[in-house]
Amino acid sequence: MREEAARHRATLPRMARLLAPLVVFLLLGAGWQWVALNLKSILPPLGSVFLELAARPGFYLLHLWTTLSAALSGFAIGAAIGVILAILIVHFQVLRAAILPVALMLNVTPVVAISPALIVAFGFNAVPHIIVAAISAFLPMLINALTGLRATDRDAEDVFRSLAASRIETLWHLRLPSSLPHLFAGARLAIAAAMVGSIVSEFMGTSKGIGATIIMATTYLNLPQMWVAIFISALTSLGLIGLVDLAERAVIRWA
Repeated sequence: MREEAARHRATLPRMARLLAPLVVFLLLGAGWQWVALNLKSILPPLGSVFLELAARPGFYLLHLWTTLSAALSGFAIGAAIGVILAILIVHFQVLRAAILPVALMLNVTPVVAISPALIVAFGFNAVPHIIVAAISAFLPMLINALTGLRATDRDAEDVFRSLAASRIETLWHLRLPSSLPHLFAGARLAIAAAMVGSIVSEFMGTSKGIGATIIMATTYLNLPQMWVAIFISALTSLGLIGLVDLAERAVIRWA
């Protein structure tokens, strides 16, 4: 009886975790429909949004691929630079004063302001969008990597020093493994930021991508198209974060 009661108590939180978001989404959907019926210029009915997606799935997949490829390329570049610079700052403290102000300046500069200059410099191709995505992903990865690399156990560091371990050995066998949770936390933020940066950079200078689709829909007041593009971008970002979570579980289990 006690085991059954314990199983029953364990099942309730799982059910609550499943039902809670479902209830919230149902309430949001009901509120959406009310606004769509009473304030038609603000939101389209959900049915028209789904019909728009069902009518042209290939159109949205093509534009999504353009945005996603730029976001993933930018994420890979920005995250790699962020981790490398974090490693250098940890080992050479003098670089902190030189690198962090530049990183913060890049982070606070609006990507909408950067995009035109990049288009002038590199032309109407994927390069400006990849650069904006890389800039967006860079700082979250740098800050989290710095935090993780510095959060090593002092006693473990003393053991490595007593064994005359080199900096590379200490980095590979101590700092990087202990910083994995921070690195993956940074990756979750960075990949979402790269997706946002890629979309925003497409607001001008291109006819392809989710950002361009949103601008096109705005120009022609096509609310269903606009909201399909917005939903696709949000779901894609959630999917990318989920992939990072899966990678974290696999890597930390292996490590």
